[in-house]
Amino acid sequence: MAHKLTTGQTKFPLHYFLHILCGGLWLLTLLAQAEEDVSFTHAIAIHGQPRHGPDMKHFDYVNPQAPKGGSFRQAQIGNFDTFHLYGPNGKAPHFLFFTYETLLTRSWDEPLTKYGVLVKTIEEPKDKSWVAFHLHPEARFHDGKPITAEDVVFTFYKLTDEGGLFWRQFYQDVEKVEATSRQRVLFTFKHNRNRELALTLGQMPVLPSHWWQGRDFTATTLDIPVGSGPYRVKRYKPGRYVEYERVRDYWAKDHPVNVGRFNFDTVRTEFYGDVNVVIEAMNSGLLDIRLESDARYWNSGYSRSALNEGRLVKKLWPNHNPQTQSLVINSRRPWLNDIRVREALAVLLELDWVLDKLLDGTMNRATSLFAGTELAAPPIAGPDERELVDAFHNQIPSRFYSENWPPAQTLSKRERLKYALNLLQQAGFTLDNGTLLTPAGKPFTLELMLTDPTLERLMQSQVRRFASAGIQLSLRTVESARYLKYVRALDFELIIHTFRHTPVPGSEQRSFWGSENSNEPGTLNLAGVQHPAIDHLTDRIPQTRSWQELLTTIRAMDRLLLWQFQVIPLSYAPNWQVIVSDRMVLPATKPRYTFDRSTWWSTAAQSAATLNQSENNHDRRK
Repeated sequence: MAHKLTTGQTKFPLHYFLHILCGGLWLLTLLAQAEEDVSFTHAIAIHGQPRHGPDMKHFDYVNPQAPKGGSFRQAQIGNFDTFHLYGPNGKAPHFLFFTYETLLTRSWDEPLTKYGVLVKTIEEPKDKSWVAFHLHPEARFHDGKPITAEDVVFTFYKLTDEGGLFWRQFYQDVEKVEATSRQRVLFTFKHNRNRELALTLGQMPVLPSHWWQGRDFTATTLDIPVGSGPYRVKRYKPGRYVEYERVRDYWAKDHPVNVGRFNFDTVRTEFYGDVNVVIEAMNSGLLDIRLESDARYWNSGYSRSALNEGRLVKKLWPNHNPQTQSLVINSRRPWLNDIRVREALAVLLELDWVLDKLLDGTMNRATSLFAGTELAAPPIAGPDERELVDAFHNQIPSRFYSENWPPAQTLSKRERLKYALNLLQQAGFTLDNGTLLTPAGKPFTLELMLTDPTLERLMQSQVRRFASAGIQLSLRTVESARYLKYVRALDFELIIHTFRHTPVPGSEQRSFWGSENSNEPGTLNLAGVQHPAIDHLTDRIPQTRSWQELLTTIRAMDRLLLWQFQVIPLSYAPNWQVIVSDRMVLPATKPRYTFDRSTWWSTAAQSAATLNQSENNHDRRK
């Protein structure tokens, strides 16, 4: 006879109770395992662990006692026509990004680590199939309204639907976004192969859905939008200046990530049309900072009396993540779609003379798109690189495997000219009385479009060099806002551009070099690269699971891009060349991977703080 367990008037056989008990224990075990498979963190890093724990006090490269107050004045060449920083049209002022919070905030003394400020907690499963961000309950927009998960959902779909091609490509691996509560937003991924997707989502700003209701997200606007960051636009005059003020009641001003940062009460950006006027403004004490890239100005452009008296100070800091300036050849254009023509143009360039004679050795010759870093492809491809592209062996030039780039580098100037003309002849070009004729029988003309007037001087020597091969190269410098319109429309033949990368490149490489949407206006694939092996490598980059695997993939991509001759590396700066006014005070420790002005403070604020401290000490002694 089976034993029965009696509870009140209800009777259960004992084996039923045991089944329920075992089932409950099994369920609890599953829940415990599920909890173990989900992490709740304050920060995420792509490789390794964050340097700072949840009890961090501040970043290592700030002065936590930096006084608030004073002003900071900087220059921007060109103009602006919009305060809509994240739309597909117009040109916004540079400093505007400090008016918005992003989901996560980057540390500049780590290769790629991001910490939560707007996000209080990052929730991630072990398999990386989704991420949830728990917003800080005190987060507020500048108008006092709370920042909610619904604002995050609104921003994501606005950016990917109307914000331009970049956002659509950047977040293409996201399946859906949901606000599961007022402070929790869940991003579900299409797959879990993109190991950095949570980090890249952390770069997303959060826009106020209530402010954007009824507004055209694709249009330019000089209406000052509602932000959420440490600064807001105070006043402006188109073509002249934008003045920002520090938000005194900024909700995150005391967050450990922000301690010692955003110290100026006022930041003013002055707009200039000519670099010579900027130099004069620096010499006259009207500006506080300039990053100098022209050896002429660095060596002799700044007031000797201002330097001798300490009103201006020259500083030279190592650049641990230099960016490569490159010649971009728009291979969508007739004749430039022939790799022999592009190689001929690359061989004709006389860069060493420019670097030595015109830049006085302040810039280094670049032979990689990641020059000056360990990401750069070594001279010859190793077996690990070869293995990555073996499946595309028939579509890869044999020189990828055995030759050092650039080609013809050991030849004399005259021999390189002969080498280039031979390539052009193979492509059907002919030289007639000193004029190079296309296969259609017309003179071969090219235009290099510039936005920085100082580049004209550097590129004039290339005009003469191209002329020696019968090519008519013209230079055209256009105002920055117009330049941006031409580039977005892919309306150019040659430009000089920097494809910016972090110390840990990721999904942005797919935007720069991937075939998908490469002919669509607004693409970041400016050169028109379309190669299945490069697509394979750019897709693989965010999927890598170790630093060595990432390094090998980047190097293989770099090498393959070089041999396509669509982007020709020119130069990079091994050091930051900085001119600073005596109104600025800088922390003793500099961040490794950027030039961060958010950590500076003013001498006026420091003097006021010292005076206040002295008065307080005096009062205590009474």
